[in-house]
Amino acid sequence: MEIERKGQKMDLIASIRSYVNEQKERLVEELIAFLRRGAVSTTGEGIEESVAFLRDHLARLNFQPRILRIEEANPVVFGEGGNPSSPAALCIYGHYDVQAPDPLSEWRSDPFEPVIRNGLIYARGATDDKGNLFANIKAAETLIHVLGERFPLRLKFMFEGEEEIGSPNLRFYLERYGELFKSDVTIVCDRGIHESGRPQIFLGNKGLVSVRVTSKRGIRDVHSGHAPLIPSSAWDLVHLLHSLKDERGLIRIPGYYDSVAPPSQEELALLESIPFDLQEFKRKYGIEKTLVNGDGKEHLQALLFSPTCNISGIQGGWMGEKPKTIIPSMTSVQLDFRLVKKQKGKEIKEKIARAIETSPFGPFEVEVRGEFEEYRLDPQNPWARLAIDTAREVTGKEPVVWPLLDGSGPLCLFPEYLGSPTFIIGLGAPFETANTHAPNENIGIDHYLTGIVQMATLIARAARIDG
Repeated sequence: MEIERKGQKMDLIASIRSYVNEQKERLVEELIAFLRRGAVSTTGEGIEESVAFLRDHLARLNFQPRILRIEEANPVVFGEGGNPSSPAALCIYGHYDVQAPDPLSEWRSDPFEPVIRNGLIYARGATDDKGNLFANIKAAETLIHVLGERFPLRLKFMFEGEEEIGSPNLRFYLERYGELFKSDVTIVCDRGIHESGRPQIFLGNKGLVSVRVTSKRGIRDVHSGHAPLIPSSAWDLVHLLHSLKDERGLIRIPGYYDSVAPPSQEELALLESIPFDLQEFKRKYGIEKTLVNGDGKEHLQALLFSPTCNISGIQGGWMGEKPKTIIPSMTSVQLDFRLVKKQKGKEIKEKIARAIETSPFGPFEVEVRGEFEEYRLDPQNPWARLAIDTAREVTGKEPVVWPLLDGSGPLCLFPEYLGSPTFIIGLGAPFETANTHAPNENIGIDHYLTGIVQMATLIARAARIDG
């Protein structure tokens, strides 16, 4: 794509890349400054500092920053700039909050004092999601420099501060401030590039229901000599868990599979283009075998289109170094259920609760937490095609296009409240090496800078899409 500037024609991508290369050191220094501010949503540490940092950087671009607040929620940072007269509007969503850095003993360096080693920036939030988020702000800066008054469309930024705790208030922000965020498309920049080095795009995600189950038996722990007489909170919970899912991985909750629809032929076709080396996968995760029989495509199909019932953690009783023989009076488990095509969160929540409440191993206390619905975008959507074509041209590599993410997130909320499509573009480090949610999280400097070029190019071309 050629553009005119001061009477001369110039190549768009070359001009964008030239500016990013010229400003490379500053761009990296500014990301490091952002990472240094933390923003742990579970504790609140660094939240306001990160909000102020984003506000200041948006203000420098004349993006009219606003700090949006609702009671008992972390702020949302909003900014709008570009061409105010353009009928086309693009909204980019990201989250500035990060996971807690525990366990600190496993970090090679301070998680909030970023360091560069072998071309990688190590810090909490480097890939998830501060590096991705900040690449978009810098993409806007780049376009302002390259295009000036020819900036092609209205560009909106929406940066959330609670994604790492399940976005409990995002729905309320969208209800209250939806008119601000409305656009032709909402692009979520999270995750990273593929392990092969190819760019990566996700057209949807699984749904999610989170459940906490507590088994209480008696008023206190009891000497285990009374095991023939006293009910065990732990054993009752173990029996319940086995009743929910069998040894073959099938979920036993009545009606759980009723709404599951098979993937379409187009979705299955996308799997053919996704690299998956089974032996390398097992090596990287340190496992001898997976739970699936078959080749790479069958593994991908199970990964993306199978509903799940997962145990995230169990707590109760005694696990000290030396024995303590007790019958625990209370044991709890945290479960997450991933939902696939056509499953609805409300219906699944009711079925889960009913199965637990009517269990012969009860009674149990059940807390069903927030949910996300599953979401899928048609691979032929023009915005998706633009993102795919742009990624290919900028990187020179064929993008890896996933019909959906194996995880969950708030994608479903944007079409519901804003009435426009959404999808994910990964800009950070590959998932297998990024150490997302783990010690020594990182992003490659080249990932970050390429992300700036990729998103600047996409924004520049987005005005040609009929939303």
